[in-house]
Amino acid sequence: MTERQSACFYWGLGLVLVILTTWARYWFVASGQLGLAPDEAQYWDWSRTLQWSYYSKGPLIAVINFLGTAVLGATELGVRAGALVGSVIMQLAVLGWIGGYLRRARTAFWTLFVLNTTPLFMAGSLLMTTDNPLLVFWILGLVSFSVVVDKGHIAAFVMLGLCLALGITAKYTMTFFIPLALISGLWIGRGQELPARFWPRLLKALGFGGLAGMLPILIWNATNGWVGIKHVLHRGAMAGDKATVLFELKNFPEYLGSQIGVLTPWWFVFLFFGAWLVGRQLLMRQEEPAFAGLSRSMAIILTVFFWPVWLFFLLWSLHAKVEANWSATAYPAGFMLAALAVERFFHRELRPRWRFAWPALGAMVFILLHLQAFIPFDGPKNPVYRQLGWQDLGAQVALAREELGGEDAVFVFGDEYGVAAEMSFYVPGQKRAFCVAGGRKMNQYDLWPGPDAGAQNAIFVVKGEGKKSQKKVQKLFESIDEGRVINTVQGTRPGQTFTLFLCRGYKGKWPVQEGSSF
Repeated sequence: MTERQSACFYWGLGLVLVILTTWARYWFVASGQLGLAPDEAQYWDWSRTLQWSYYSKGPLIAVINFLGTAVLGATELGVRAGALVGSVIMQLAVLGWIGGYLRRARTAFWTLFVLNTTPLFMAGSLLMTTDNPLLVFWILGLVSFSVVVDKGHIAAFVMLGLCLALGITAKYTMTFFIPLALISGLWIGRGQELPARFWPRLLKALGFGGLAGMLPILIWNATNGWVGIKHVLHRGAMAGDKATVLFELKNFPEYLGSQIGVLTPWWFVFLFFGAWLVGRQLLMRQEEPAFAGLSRSMAIILTVFFWPVWLFFLLWSLHAKVEANWSATAYPAGFMLAALAVERFFHRELRPRWRFAWPALGAMVFILLHLQAFIPFDGPKNPVYRQLGWQDLGAQVALAREELGGEDAVFVFGDEYGVAAEMSFYVPGQKRAFCVAGGRKMNQYDLWPGPDAGAQNAIFVVKGEGKKSQKKVQKLFESIDEGRVINTVQGTRPGQTFTLFLCRGYKGKWPVQEGSSF
């Protein structure tokens, strides 16, 4: 097979992979195997009140949900349409960048294969969370940065600034792109000549892009007591009581294990093998035969955009609890590093017969994740348990609402933002539910008005069998019925358990969240 034929072959395989995985994701969402995750429902609820920013995230996720539901309605498909479109954009960007611009069609195929069979990317391509648009603009930013380093095109600088701005409005982690781009530029510039006016244009792109992304967030925070900034500081243990603990080992093993889990053990090994090979190539300052065609500047970009982010969160887990997805921005570069190692392993002269075991395992993980409705594994230990039964619960709440006087006379509330968001989406009529204050952290619902003082009755929804949970809201109503335990279902599968309290005679005074718990 000639080089041209090989390139065409892997280009074709890459396009087939994009089409098949996109179809599988669409089918999964349309089949209703999993209800919206609490965060998905919350972001959808945000889209019904568009603002400059929100309590825990920037405004982009709400805008995407607004557009998706405007076209497809306030349905699970309408909410998750943004995730499906985002996954296509990311894959086509990888294929065009690595396969087209870098002329490494085989590497592009393996990069697509690796990312499509990692739980991190699979979940991010199905669930409409902030990680999806963050990774879209991180990948497009990487593409733009590699072009400005090689060619210095003005259009690429503009694209870089735009990606930075939009990425920040998706998630604050996008700000990491700024120092990483500067470090990469300095390192690359030490060994080769950069395009004319590279540094003035790069500084302008990063400066204006960063300012444009942060401006709406800062405006909103300035008018809302800086609660969003305080939330980030408390969440990352940079303020509050947790900030006083400088070193704590208990979170480290869990976080490291989570990184192996979101990648799968085999791709985790391939990633670090690829990172080591590329790093060795840079340190030895010579072309490694296995990486023929990978330029020095590209090796530096992959190294800088992987290691600092990954190590930062790994070390931060020694200070505070770090969620598995916080290091997501390390993996766009990481996926290509893994693909380089896979390519070396698969296409060298001495190829072990069991080399197909790893792609087979990856394909199996992909299939299992997209067949949740057919896997007989139920109960709280199931990773998707929190997404089972919400639609059934919404129907049960609607029946109880009729007992109390109907939709116009009754409001629904919970003691967690996730319950309030899910009830806002799944209770027929989709009236906004509320989140009662007290004994929890602040959230977006605390910044919106409470229920109308003219409301007569309410339904209090609590996770699990909350027989005593009515005591915390007793003073808000004339009387509260005994709790009704609801065992929900998701199709033919058992879902979560909830307790409904029918509350009568609302006194018209909604409590305000007190304290500084962010």
